[in-house]
Amino acid sequence: MLKAESEDRNGGIPPRSSVWEEYIHIIFVVCILAGITATLWLGSEAIEDKAMDLAGFKPDPRAEAFYARLEMEPLPRSVAGRDPVAGHLAVLFREPCDWNATYDLAIALQNAGYQREAAKIFQAYSTKCRPSDVALYHAADILYGLSDFAAALKVSDDLLALSPDLPQFHYLRAQILQDAKRYDEAINAYDSAIGLSADISTLNGEVFRGASLSYAALGKYCEAITPIQTWVSIDPTQNDTPRTQAILREYNKKGKCDHAYAKGSDRFPTQGKDVITAKVSINGTPGNFIVDTGASFVSMSKDFAERAKMPLSGDYPVRMNTANGISMAQRSSAAEVKVGRVTANDVAAVVHAENALGDGVDGLLGRSFLSRFDVTFSPREWRIESKKQ
Repeated sequence: MLKAESEDRNGGIPPRSSVWEEYIHIIFVVCILAGITATLWLGSEAIEDKAMDLAGFKPDPRAEAFYARLEMEPLPRSVAGRDPVAGHLAVLFREPCDWNATYDLAIALQNAGYQREAAKIFQAYSTKCRPSDVALYHAADILYGLSDFAAALKVSDDLLALSPDLPQFHYLRAQILQDAKRYDEAINAYDSAIGLSADISTLNGEVFRGASLSYAALGKYCEAITPIQTWVSIDPTQNDTPRTQAILREYNKKGKCDHAYAKGSDRFPTQGKDVITAKVSINGTPGNFIVDTGASFVSMSKDFAERAKMPLSGDYPVRMNTANGISMAQRSSAAEVKVGRVTANDVAAVVHAENALGDGVDGLLGRSFLSRFDVTFSPREWRIESKKQ
């Protein structure tokens, strides 16, 4: 049995902490919890910035001028004060319109998770330094990636106002419109991307797939077939896959398109000419058309379209690259296209606002019709017949 010594004032009982020590422990715990809460609420970068402010660190006046010029909030010091961002900023503080530093800064911000700020950097360069379709394209693409479709479309408007005839810019806009569920506008943008391409065989298959999906989203399944069939016809050995055939069968079934999609066969002399012309009937109206496998659509002049009773809206939102330059056009549909003994119904077409096809030419017989058939050319004749199932 333990015996308390006389010198032991507590008689073997553990000493009790004072009230002040308990208060200190409580305050310590509260401070830790407050710090954790503030970090979660404000973020570690904001806490670090506040700490530096309290420590008396003053912002660089060059940095303040830089951010004011770009009309954006300053980057957190934890980001702006570290390489590679710090190095790019140092260059831009001296030379605000240095493109290489601007580009590298925006990419570094993207990598650091500051995508919206990166888009702002690109936009500001085009606005404050010199107009740049490259900068605006990157800004629109970043905002699209953030699913900020309204902001992305606004930048896309500026981009196309600056460079209206580059297919890839219309393709980006088409993607934004499609994801924003503005399908009719998306189809116009996809058609512009296709129509402006000098060689449609160089286009990504996603251009045609996007146009097809937009038609399908509107319930226009027969129209949705044409972009896929056009893509297949460009390079059947690569593009005519089980997957594409499954899509075509699905749309055929949903739209009940088989009965009028394509029928008949015929052959016509070419007489060794580089330019092959054909007598084509559109909705029962005869016209002189050029057979053009490089054209994505059946296209025609406004005068001929009016004679053929083509449905016209009066709006011409599609840009097309023609032999006579860029032409504005609108989407339409021919109830019937007939060449000799060959017929197809509900054929996608474009109508040019002006006579952009040349004198004596009413239109082009393009792939929106030809891709429905097997077409072969030889020095003496060209043949067209319904695809073998």
